[in-house]
Amino acid sequence: MSRLLSTIGLILILFTFALGSNFSFTRVEAASQLSSLEELKAHIGQQLLLQKTEIKIDYSGNKEELSASIADLLKEAVEADDYTAYIIDSYLYAIHAWRGSADIKLTVKYRETPAQKHMVEERVNKLLVHLIQTSMTGQEKVKAIHDWIVLNLAYDNDLARYTAYEALTYGEAVCQGYSLLMYRMLTSAGIESRIIEGKVGEISHVWNLVKLDSRWYHVDATWDDPTPDRPGTVNYNYFLKSDSQMRADHQWVKPYPVAAVSF
Repeated sequence: MSRLLSTIGLILILFTFALGSNFSFTRVEAASQLSSLEELKAHIGQQLLLQKTEIKIDYSGNKEELSASIADLLKEAVEADDYTAYIIDSYLYAIHAWRGSADIKLTVKYRETPAQKHMVEERVNKLLVHLIQTSMTGQEKVKAIHDWIVLNLAYDNDLARYTAYEALTYGEAVCQGYSLLMYRMLTSAGIESRIIEGKVGEISHVWNLVKLDSRWYHVDATWDDPTPDRPGTVNYNYFLKSDSQMRADHQWVKPYPVAAVSF
């Protein structure tokens, strides 16, 4: 069963030092003025949450530190919010540096537009009104969301639909769309969630972690949805499972919260 994950691309296109030359450069208008790496990371993270496609910064901090840190800093800014990280299709940056400061330009391409993201939020809020009752336990809320996704989505065997918007609009998506929709529904229902990235065999795959009563559990709605699609059928082979249970066929290397036990 093939599960495809979109890979975020990173391209460094230019880093120019002109410490002792007559280098001239037209300064970017409306660039944010920043002087530390922490400020830079926080600012980029905020702009990504707003889905800005072009981020311009006038950086007056240490340029050698910037050069050494920029790739990791951008990766951390992108990964600060799980939903944002997985709707970014690609990004590239250019840095023009000289004696006094450096101009940074970051260009970002998203898989989901701001309007589509807003539509997802509105649709999810309407769905949750009918799915979630105040008397439900956390486990019951997670099950209701898991079951709705499995019953209303089918796996996109054409490997073309990656987002929560596409999942809701077309009723099908790859694992990325399942996980994004699960993440949005869980967080909107007040349940802490993460998107976890790894592999099943040699195939890249993503699924979710959910937190109930201070403990984390794995939920993989994609793999609980039969393929080919069988209307009305919900599996629970990957519902609220522990790390050891998931590692039977799922692998991951990034540091995520530990799921010590199953529910």
